[in-house]
Amino acid sequence: GQLPTGLSSPKQDGLGGSSMRKVLVCLLTLALVFGCVSVQAEGVLTPGTYTSTMTAMHGPMTVEVTVTDSAITSVEVVNQVETPGVTDPVFEKIPAAIVENQTTAVDTITGATVSSRVLMAAVQDCLKQAGDTEGIFSKELEKAPAEDVTLTADVIIVGGGGAGLAAAVSASDEGASVIVIEKTGFLGGNSIVAGGIYNAPDPDLQDYAEISGDQDSLVEAALAEEPVSEEHAELQEAVRLEFEAYKETDKTLFDSANWFALQTWNGGDKIADLDLVKVLTAGAYPALEWLESMGMEFNDFVTLGGGSLYPRTHGATTPNGTGYIKAFTNTLDGRDNVQIIMDTTGKSLITDGDKVIGVNAVGRDGNAVTLMANKGVILATGGFAGNVELRQKYCEGEKWPDLGPSLTTSNMPGVTGDGIFMAEAVGAELVDMDQIQLLPFCNPQTGATFDITSANCFINKNGERFVREDGRRDEMAKAMIAQPDGLVYYIFSCEDPNEVYSLGKQTLQYYLDNNLYGYMIDTSLEGLAEQMGVPADTLAKTVEEFNAHTKAGDVDEFGRTSWAETIEGPYYVAYQRKPAVHHTMGGVRIDTETHALRADGSIIEGLYCAGEIVGGIHGGNRLGGNAIVDFCVFGRLAGTHAATDD
Repeated sequence: GQLPTGLSSPKQDGLGGSSMRKVLVCLLTLALVFGCVSVQAEGVLTPGTYTSTMTAMHGPMTVEVTVTDSAITSVEVVNQVETPGVTDPVFEKIPAAIVENQTTAVDTITGATVSSRVLMAAVQDCLKQAGDTEGIFSKELEKAPAEDVTLTADVIIVGGGGAGLAAAVSASDEGASVIVIEKTGFLGGNSIVAGGIYNAPDPDLQDYAEISGDQDSLVEAALAEEPVSEEHAELQEAVRLEFEAYKETDKTLFDSANWFALQTWNGGDKIADLDLVKVLTAGAYPALEWLESMGMEFNDFVTLGGGSLYPRTHGATTPNGTGYIKAFTNTLDGRDNVQIIMDTTGKSLITDGDKVIGVNAVGRDGNAVTLMANKGVILATGGFAGNVELRQKYCEGEKWPDLGPSLTTSNMPGVTGDGIFMAEAVGAELVDMDQIQLLPFCNPQTGATFDITSANCFINKNGERFVREDGRRDEMAKAMIAQPDGLVYYIFSCEDPNEVYSLGKQTLQYYLDNNLYGYMIDTSLEGLAEQMGVPADTLAKTVEEFNAHTKAGDVDEFGRTSWAETIEGPYYVAYQRKPAVHHTMGGVRIDTETHALRADGSIIEGLYCAGEIVGGIHGGNRLGGNAIVDFCVFGRLAGTHAATDD
């Protein structure tokens, strides 16, 4: 039950970092390399460099393999468009393992199996070109038997996504020893494929920002509502006082943590726990500063993120959510009090009476991993939007009558709701389990969000707009589903397709050159309409009216209040979008210090929860840009409390 000699503190970041990568050779993490094999293949290969291109999960992957007459000397992925962050371990670990073991029969990266297998197949094709027609360099490796292990730390964290890593940073900051287990072969979970947007009131960027549209009307409408509770009335009054003070200044945009809280609560249909909402919004800006102290970089302006309802959105300069995960892992790199164990799945909580004291887990090859906590256990395993069975069981109803397998999901395959039911088994109450979000900005084929997701103008098959593009995500998604044939286009214009970047930081021109994801481009609206298959005259009228509203910055017939760019060329671009199942707002009930709670409100000693596993924060509709705030604010709190609570 001991760690192998010399590996007392394994770490792995999935995004680089030499000390963290060393863990991939330890038996506990069940990594790619289990010992070298000797291939007697002298004269089999024709020396040289060979290239193979194959279609992977999201597009072409090109691999170059260099060989001598008897050995593989180099494997390099020279081109790929796979999910940023998720497949980094594929391209870092598998080529090294193939060269070290002289075989393509190495382990895949759990959670990135398709990319792993395509890479291996491309290498095999190169070797075949070089003369290995018998598969000599594809022999199976012999693995050492997996051992059962028992480990102890102050804080055990289940889940290596955003919330789990934020908790690991804050717990280790307090001097606690930490073990994080992650069921897949990469860190980040759904957080790494998120859009990367982060909401926070930010006076430095907002006070005098040039924002087109009537934002004050949103505040006035919220203040005019009849309060539904005393707490609601108190929050309205706090916002009213701040708003009146703002109107006496020359500032151009009002915002505050209270207004952010009121919008978040209203935008979730007033069913969230308002105390949790206020913790979220009050902690948003301090957490942003915390992220920046760890190297996270944001754009130097705020926008209105899709479904965020207000221009307080900070955009990441790195692809999707990769920057957040890298900030955490770079911070953890080198900390001797933190262990990160990959390919290890939490199964159940260990209790002593009513107190949670550990976790029963299983390693990649089925070995038992027992983790004992001196202080506390944090569950940060995410939601269940990608689990068809669970989302149909809990979330199908009047609002979303069909959540079956025909719907794609933006979720990673390893995020299946495990921790929610681990918590329930020890008495935790589950709340808002019927609340789920469909994201209207997803790739129709894959459900992914890493390509271009501009929310400028939505067009149906008839060439008409049909919904406010700056509205709630659930309202946009329902409106899209209701369009003829469920067919929806996003359109915008640009100066140069080489200067338009996706969330994955790839250019529009690259997608056009490689015929990826159905992007259409033309120098005229008429030509674009022909490609889209919509009436050219209707599209022209729609765009003309859209541009007039954009220039006026008024409130249009759909209720849109925020405007971005006009659609006036020289290049006109269109692409299809379809709602995909994205986020579950239900989960474990917690208090404002992240303790898991029973139905009677009592604390489950030793158990903390953070991230999408938690219910009660977002209500019936999560605002775009609030998920990352959620995992940063509550993950940070969970780590601190787990490390310091008596």
